[in-house]
Amino acid sequence: MKNKISIIVGGSGQFGIILAKKLLKRNHKVIITSRNVKEAKKRISSNNKKLEIIKLNILTKKQIEKILKKNKPNYIFYFAGLSSPGLSFKKPKETFLSNYQGCKNFLEVIYKNNISCKFLNTSSSEIFAGSRSKLNIKSKKKPISPYGKSKLMSFNLTKKYRLKKNLLTYNAVIFNSESIYREKNYLIPKICLAAINAKKYNSKTSFGDLSVIREWNWCPEQCDYMLKFLNKKPQDFILSNNKPFSAMQMVDFAFDYFNLDFRKYILINKNNFRKKDFKIRTSDNKYDFKKNNLAFNYKIYGNKLIIKLLKYYLNKDLLK
Repeated sequence: MKNKISIIVGGSGQFGIILAKKLLKRNHKVIITSRNVKEAKKRISSNNKKLEIIKLNILTKKQIEKILKKNKPNYIFYFAGLSSPGLSFKKPKETFLSNYQGCKNFLEVIYKNNISCKFLNTSSSEIFAGSRSKLNIKSKKKPISPYGKSKLMSFNLTKKYRLKKNLLTYNAVIFNSESIYREKNYLIPKICLAAINAKKYNSKTSFGDLSVIREWNWCPEQCDYMLKFLNKKPQDFILSNNKPFSAMQMVDFAFDYFNLDFRKYILINKNNFRKKDFKIRTSDNKYDFKKNNLAFNYKIYGNKLIIKLLKYYLNKDLLK
């Protein structure tokens, strides 16, 4: 993958930042698109001459066409879109436009202009129906949030362009992922900061439903596997570690790091419960790895993931 050109659409989030760094190390020219270039440059600090951050409105096909024709990318990663299932209930139109319409615009421009590239759309575990069973790529799909519905639409469209129009398209169905770049209002960063604030200030933090069970992945690992799948034939696949933990267990890990009893510092507020939510999301994706001759070797999850974030936050002193 050396001396290639990669475009990361909506690249100012955790996946875009981490993936950009990995691609630059592989000698790619990396172009990150963002609605807000100034804000993106704050989040992505790099003096690498092979990195370019440009403004793009994903709803304007002429802009997309101009960028793709000029740069002739080898790879396009579609990370744009509103990424919160909870927030999507409040902003359904923005969710649809960013998660589906923008993806559709890229696929149409690639097809119309016969651009030879690999296109990877990031999908979500939220596309599946409610189930206590482990989910594989063929599991029933019936989302309950505007976020999940828009992600399923883009998933189906990306797959259609591969099967019907022979584009080199991939769907990476990504389960919950965390990193030092994750926004602090998400659950796992909030848990870590709650533990730090309890230790330093004896303060309490209010949460919603902590009985939910998820597979929390380490984003740099997810990006490594994503790139490995991209070297295989175009397909749909799940990225997750098969290691489920309840949110309460993750809370316990964080507070135990400071030898604290979390029950003294955690408040449960039903006003913070999601309007609709899946109680459990677990994966069974080892077949995806096996059929592609890829080793399934996730290493950072559970307590290890929590400790990594705690050490980072303590070092940066990211408190209240």
